[in-house]
Amino acid sequence: MCEKDVSLPTNRAFVIQLQVSSAASEVAHRGRVEHLASGRAMRFADAGEFWAFVDTVLATERSERRTRGKSGKLA
Repeated sequence: MCEKDVSLPTNRAFVIQLQVSSAASEVAHRGRVEHLASGRAMRFADAGEFWAFVDTVLATERSERRTRGKSGKLA
């Protein structure tokens, strides 16, 4: 399957900025993440915080999608 054949929903797009570590052997798990559709953003200090943010944003998006009526507006 070609990459162009894969549909990636824009409401699940994030920008991730990683902080550069001064130690070459240290993996960067610090930075900032932003959900493009909502504009929600946060700084994270480890991978757990990053994934918790992504999970929360996606769960909120799913919940809001379920509560929308046929008009596409939140109920």
